[in-house]
Amino acid sequence: MQVAGRLSGRRLLGSLVTTAVAVAVLGGAPAPAAAATDPVSPVAAPDVVEGWSPYLGQVSCDPTPKPGAVELRQAVLAAYGGRDSGIGRSCSVGGNSEHKEGRAWDWGLDASKPAEKALAEQFLTWLLAPGPNGMAAYNARRLGVMYVIWDRKVWSQYRAADGWRKYTGASAHTDHVHISLTWNGATKRTSWWTGKASQTDYGPCVEVEGTLAQPWRAPRHEPCPEPVPAASLTGTPLHKRGDTSPYVTQIQQLLSVQPVTGFFGPLTEAAVTALQQRHGLQVTGTTTPETWAAARKHGAAPVAVPPAPTEQPVVSGRALPARMTYTVKPGNSLSEVAKRWRSTVPAIKSANGLTSDVITVGQKLVVPVRSGLTRYTWKRLDMGDRGRAVKALQTALRMKPKYRTGLFGPITERRVNTFKAARGWKADGVAGPGVWRKLGA
Repeated sequence: MQVAGRLSGRRLLGSLVTTAVAVAVLGGAPAPAAAATDPVSPVAAPDVVEGWSPYLGQVSCDPTPKPGAVELRQAVLAAYGGRDSGIGRSCSVGGNSEHKEGRAWDWGLDASKPAEKALAEQFLTWLLAPGPNGMAAYNARRLGVMYVIWDRKVWSQYRAADGWRKYTGASAHTDHVHISLTWNGATKRTSWWTGKASQTDYGPCVEVEGTLAQPWRAPRHEPCPEPVPAASLTGTPLHKRGDTSPYVTQIQQLLSVQPVTGFFGPLTEAAVTALQQRHGLQVTGTTTPETWAAARKHGAAPVAVPPAPTEQPVVSGRALPARMTYTVKPGNSLSEVAKRWRSTVPAIKSANGLTSDVITVGQKLVVPVRSGLTRYTWKRLDMGDRGRAVKALQTALRMKPKYRTGLFGPITERRVNTFKAARGWKADGVAGPGVWRKLGA
C-alpha cells in the first residue's frame, strides 16, 4: 500500500509513536474508525525474503522485551492505534509462552467493537498478504512473526498451508491480538530491519530434561539436540523444599511424584520423607547423599502416564483390570465410584442393570475401567503442542523415554506419521480421535 507522499517508516514512528503509546499506556481511547496506514519497512526488501519458520517455542526464562518486539509494538501502535497489553511476562505464570522470553506482544483491541475489529483485520490482512512474485505471508516472514492469535483463531508460519485454524486455548483472544516472534524477529535480524533475508535461528537449547535453557546470547543455526534425560544424572546435591533443578526432576521420577515439575514442593518433600522412613535414614525431607543412594536403588520407576497403550490405568500405585468389583461404602455415589476408578456413570449402570443412581451400602458393583487414553479421545495434537496429552501420546507410541518430553516436535510428528501411514491414513502430522482410539484399542 505504498503511495506517493506517504510518510516514510521512520517519519511514521517519529510523528505518531509518542501519541499512540501514551494513549495505550493511559488505558487508551477506542481505536479510530478511519482506515489506518499500514507500517512501512525502514529498508528496501531483498528479492527473496525469509523462508517459513519452524515452531520455536519458549524454553528459557528471559522476559526482558526484545528489540524486535519493542519496535513492532511501536510501529503497530503508530500505524493503527489500540492499546499496549504488554510484552514480557513473569516466568512464575503457568504454561509456556514466548512472553516469558520477551518476544511476544499483546495488542489490545476488542473484537466486539466494529472499529477495533476492523483495525485488527486490516493489520492481519496486510501481514499475511502475498508480496512480489506471490510470496505468501510476505510481511509476516519479513518481520519474523511466528504466529498470531485473534478472536478464537490462530495462524502460524509452521502450518501456513492450513491458513487460519480454530484456536481452543484457555483465552479466546477477543480482547487482544497475540503476536509471537521468531528469534530473528525478536532480535531485529530479519529483512524488515536489515534488508537481508535471515537464516533460521533456533534459539537457546535445553541441555538437561526438566530444566530451562540459558537465555539467548547468539544465533544458533542448527536445531537443538535432544536434552540429556534427568535420569542419567549421577550427582548427589542437597535439595530442599522450594528448590528447582533437573535433580528435582530426577528424584520425582524415582519416587513417582506426580506431576513431574522439577520444583521441590510439598508432594516431593513428603515422598522423600517417606523414603527416608522406609529405609531407616535420618528424616530430613531433603536429598541427602544417603537419600539419593536409596532412591536410585529402591525408588519406584516414573509413572507420568500409563507406560503403554495396552496397559491399564494406575490408581494408588496398582494397575487396574478392565473390569472390577467394588463394594459400595457409606456416602458413595455412582459419580464418586466412577471418578475413583476412571469409569463412567453410564458404564457402571449398564454393567449392573441399574435404572437409577440410587445405590445401597454394601452393594457390589461391576465397574468397567476406562483406558488411560480415553480422556484424550477428542484431543487434537500437532506440531508445537505441549502438556500431559502430548506425553501420553509419546508414551502410547512407544517412543524412547528420553523423547517423552511433553513437547510435540519433529520427532513426535514423524512417529505419528509413521503410525498413520502404516494404517493407510493421511500422514499429516496430526494426532486426532482416530489415532487415540487406535492407540487405546
